[in-house]
Amino acid sequence: MVIGQPVPTESVEHVLSVGIGAALVAQLDEPAGVFAPTPPRAAPCDGAFPAELDPGSQFFVDTLTGEDQLRLRTTFALSQILVVSTNGIPENRTTCNSEKRDAMVRYLNALRAGAFGSYRELLEQITLEPAMGTFLNMANNVGMGPSGAITANENFARELLQLFTLGTYKLNDRGERVLVGGVPQPAYNEGDVKAFARTLTGWTYPSPSGCPTNVGGKLPARYDGPMIPCQQNHNSAKATLLVYPGAPAAGVTTDGATARKHLEEALDNVFYHPNLPPFVSKQLIQHLVTSNPSPEYVARVVDKFKDDGSTLHRRGNLRVVIRTILLDPEARNPTILASYGRLRAPAELLTRVLRALAVAVDSTGGKTPGTYLNQRSGLLGQSVPKPPSVFSYYPPDQPAPGSDLVGPEFGLLDTNTITQRAAFLHALLHTNVFTNAGIDVGAGLALVPGTPVELIDWIDQHLLHGKMSTGPAGLRTTLTEALADSRSGDANAKKRLALFLTILSPEFEIQR
Repeated sequence: MVIGQPVPTESVEHVLSVGIGAALVAQLDEPAGVFAPTPPRAAPCDGAFPAELDPGSQFFVDTLTGEDQLRLRTTFALSQILVVSTNGIPENRTTCNSEKRDAMVRYLNALRAGAFGSYRELLEQITLEPAMGTFLNMANNVGMGPSGAITANENFARELLQLFTLGTYKLNDRGERVLVGGVPQPAYNEGDVKAFARTLTGWTYPSPSGCPTNVGGKLPARYDGPMIPCQQNHNSAKATLLVYPGAPAAGVTTDGATARKHLEEALDNVFYHPNLPPFVSKQLIQHLVTSNPSPEYVARVVDKFKDDGSTLHRRGNLRVVIRTILLDPEARNPTILASYGRLRAPAELLTRVLRALAVAVDSTGGKTPGTYLNQRSGLLGQSVPKPPSVFSYYPPDQPAPGSDLVGPEFGLLDTNTITQRAAFLHALLHTNVFTNAGIDVGAGLALVPGTPVELIDWIDQHLLHGKMSTGPAGLRTTLTEALADSRSGDANAKKRLALFLTILSPEFEIQR
């Protein structure tokens, strides 16, 4: 398959002509694409798996060719909050397919389908995904044995509270820690973790024959459907979860209830907790717009997270939350704060450059463009979907070098990965390695003006949103002087030089 220029340069002009609001609504209305599963194979399982069906490979191809670009960007953000990693899925080969591949394709499709839906519904779906069941030990987490209640595994319960919903400390609606006597207050304690772990027992992998017949019995891993409840393995005793004003059922689960009922009660308990809106909203702002949003910005998004403004007053409506994040005055006017911006993560850097240059993607003749791009991203520190731990690729409070600000993506930046960013750009602009892998930049480069003034204006418009710095030390001056140098070469060489200097500049590397 050869896919021509997926994002013509006219797309920038289109957004300018219809306005950011209309362009955003069009993206929010775009149907969700789907990552393709590996076709089932029969024994003896001979032959190699198609590399381009790896979830990371599909992710990169879709970010270049898919129509649902905002959904994909939100999916990538959510995957770094609701984390599952390929590294945590064993390859047991209980079928002829790859468990790693099947598990992660299902999981990413769940995030992609739910990216603009209800956060509560998404929480429940990812909780029951067998990939999550394996990664954080919720699958086959038994709460009852032949001799009665037993201690449940706390892994999923702990991360549900710490990473997926509440965070470590209590927050106000501005995303700031609540202090008592100058001391931050914990959002939960070890007793809460144990209560959630017990409440969430009794789930196992999908099986055509249903639950194991014996109490405490476990099923082998499968990734072809959501997990199923097995009541005989569930500790059905009531539990006191998080107690806070307005907590459903005052924070106490139903005594003697089913595993499904207790799961719903546990998720409702965290979903309506006052910490969830600021904790999730701030991270979404960090992934999509700026690493250091003002407390006022966070509060405006939290307000919409708590109530979408509709007649139904829905909580956790991600469509409204994402729209609010992207249309906020602080997002649309980067001059408001000197601290505005975020370092482009490796996967975002690669796809942003390639989309700006309208690359053609070719997967014929054994070419594997998605696999190659994921390998390149891995050299920059971010192989998808393989975060090194449940804390993702970097923590949201990673300090930015030399300042009192945070810069999460700087957690992947060191002397090696800085060099790899330059090596990626050199390979793209000055060698054939990308073309040989099925990623052709030639046609896109032909659309870039060749004369210096027009070239710099094009770069300003298509890469820097019309915000290129001027003045003696500005990027416009640097590019003008570089292109005027007799060693800059012909028109094609000037294009490559100007792009190379721009993309490696702080003005581009920092998304603003």
